[in-house]
Amino acid sequence: MNNNRMQDLDFEQTVTFDTVKDYEFTRRAAQKFRQIVSLDSFEDEDADVIFNYLYKEMELVSFGDYLRRYIYERAGLTEPFNEVPQEVYREIVMDSFKETFTPKSMTQTSTKLSSLVNNWLTQASVKRETVFLIGFGLRMTQEDVSDFLTRVLKEQDFDFHDPDEVIYWYCYRHQLGYSHAEEYKSLYQALSPAPHEKGQVISGINLKLETEGELVEYLKKLKGGWEDRLSEKSQSFQEFKSLYAQAQEIICRMYQQDEEELHRGKVWTPEEISPSDMEKVICSGIPINDMGNLKKMSASILSRHFSQKRFSRQRITNILNHKFPVERFDLITLQFFITSQEMAEEDPFNRYHAFLEKIRGILSRSGMADIYIVNPYECFVLMCLLTDCPLAVFSEIWEKSYEEAPAAIE
Repeated sequence: MNNNRMQDLDFEQTVTFDTVKDYEFTRRAAQKFRQIVSLDSFEDEDADVIFNYLYKEMELVSFGDYLRRYIYERAGLTEPFNEVPQEVYREIVMDSFKETFTPKSMTQTSTKLSSLVNNWLTQASVKRETVFLIGFGLRMTQEDVSDFLTRVLKEQDFDFHDPDEVIYWYCYRHQLGYSHAEEYKSLYQALSPAPHEKGQVISGINLKLETEGELVEYLKKLKGGWEDRLSEKSQSFQEFKSLYAQAQEIICRMYQQDEEELHRGKVWTPEEISPSDMEKVICSGIPINDMGNLKKMSASILSRHFSQKRFSRQRITNILNHKFPVERFDLITLQFFITSQEMAEEDPFNRYHAFLEKIRGILSRSGMADIYIVNPYECFVLMCLLTDCPLAVFSEIWEKSYEEAPAAIE
């Protein structure tokens, strides 16, 4: 690929390689991305180069890393990021929790605050409610908490169908402490639901709630079961269904062009493409066990990188049956597959940009954060799109991840 085009990959284009500080995860990941796809070997040995980067070179950024960076910047620490001892961060968090009268947990626990904080500062991930608690303990704004939910946990933004999350959002926005949130939660329990007729809706999009009165009115509507046609959850499911239908059409065409199918005289329709067909095509690089299921994720040496997720038929079925929520992984995987097939003959650079434009709109409409180069799976997908045969490279890397791993018990 022409190196001049590397300057236009949509990530931190003006950064020089020797000026990024230790805690600037995004800029460092963007620089490394550009370096890897600019290598001469990227064109000829694309799968090997990407696999090697993911497994041996890519930095895995944990929740604890993000939390330490947040504290480092908020506290205005000046010594080099990597030289700040953990006890400094622990003391800052503990002092802030005491100053804000924030409890050590939202549920009963005998664990000391110091132990809990140590865990937060080292864990790969935490529960959603832990982010809300830390938000109060560190006097975060609603933007700060939103960033931790969407970029760090890779989950949906505040759920405006959930009264607790609406209350938390309001309290962060107005810098009210945990005790206020508890009072509002008790108030919600005593509220009378707002009566409504069918078709009356509320929207969590661009919510303002500037006053306590507006908060109470919104909570009454929630309690009254008012619909939210624009809710993040339903929107992400609609996006998933649309992408899934497009993928069914593509696989249908694949099957229709297969020589064996032509010989049988079988005529396929998109509706006949099942979750099993979807798994077979998208997960073709993942080996199958004796039961006919994909081998366990733990058998892949990239299991930590890919957050234990594969686009299996069980996962797809659970999403379609509303048993699993739609996650960014699902939307990104489907759009990657669609772009890789619909633009198979296109210039890789154009394909890459077309994917970015599509997925950014989908994630935004679904209440999810923008594509994030620090996330190993998203970086992996973007690198595959810059190769000549994205789906083949995608499959080859999955396959290599199982071949290179130590034998795992099925």
